Amino acid sequence: MSVAKWISTQLCSRPAIMELTLALVLLFGFWSTYGHASDLPSGIQRCAIVDEQCLENGVNYVLRNYAQSGIKELGLIPLDPLHVKKFKIGRNPHSPVNIDLSFHEMDILGLHQGVARRVSGFTTDLSRPIELVMDVPEIGVRGPYSVDGRILILPITGKGNADIRLTKTKVRALIKFKPISKGDHQTYAEVVDIKVELDPSHVTYHLENLFNGQKDLSENMHALINENWKDIFSELKPGIGEAFGLIAKSVLDRIFGKLPLEHLFVV
Repeated sequence: MSVAKWISTQLCSRPAIMELTLALVLLFGFWSTYGHASDLPSGIQRCAIVDEQCLENGVNYVLRNYAQSGIKELGLIPLDPLHVKKFKIGRNPHSPVNIDLSFHEMDILGLHQGVARRVSGFTTDLSRPIELVMDVPEIGVRGPYSVDGRILILPITGKGNADIRLTKTKVRALIKFKPISKGDHQTYAEVVDIKVELDPSHVTYHLENLFNGQKDLSENMHALINENWKDIFSELKPGIGEAFGLIAKSVLDRIFGKLPLEHLFVV
């Protein structure tokens, strides 16, 4: 089963799950800056749909003030920590990183420290992709994992707790919408495509109980994966981006299905 099909089976199991999407997360903040003025907590500004600086400022305000608490009345779940129910990347026999890697009940930490650098592309006719670019100083991924397969030239197997840290990560999301008309001056947005990319400056991996706790084998594997972190992350990157994109689409469709653009923006 592909990553896309596997993740899609999980989206209905828990409405508020998110995940590693990191970019996804950012997208929650992205929406919550635009709510109808009467519904917004103090300090959140309702923006003109083409005012990119206002939108960027709004994202950063939400991240600083609401990433850890969420905004219940707007459907914004806490983003830090961001809880991931299930996440899995399947084997790729054509890759030097040919593994089954899965996580469950894990947390993503550090997103509240993210800073939006660009929010662009919104127009009233939704004709262009919306781009969100963010820098996050450190992203932590912690929780139970299991892995089996081969990395580079060595077999790997293990099951336990993982602590993975991404340093100085650039998060980029491209989102395409289509308009859905529902009566006079009632235009809703539906996500038709979303792509998420994570580009860290460095990644460190710590996986407990590799090789059933055999110390020498575990130490050798940790040396291998941490010395070759860039190549390993590059091989896993397409699957991570695909999974995060599907999760983000599910959440954004629920959010943008609640209120029309005429209420979300000054148009």
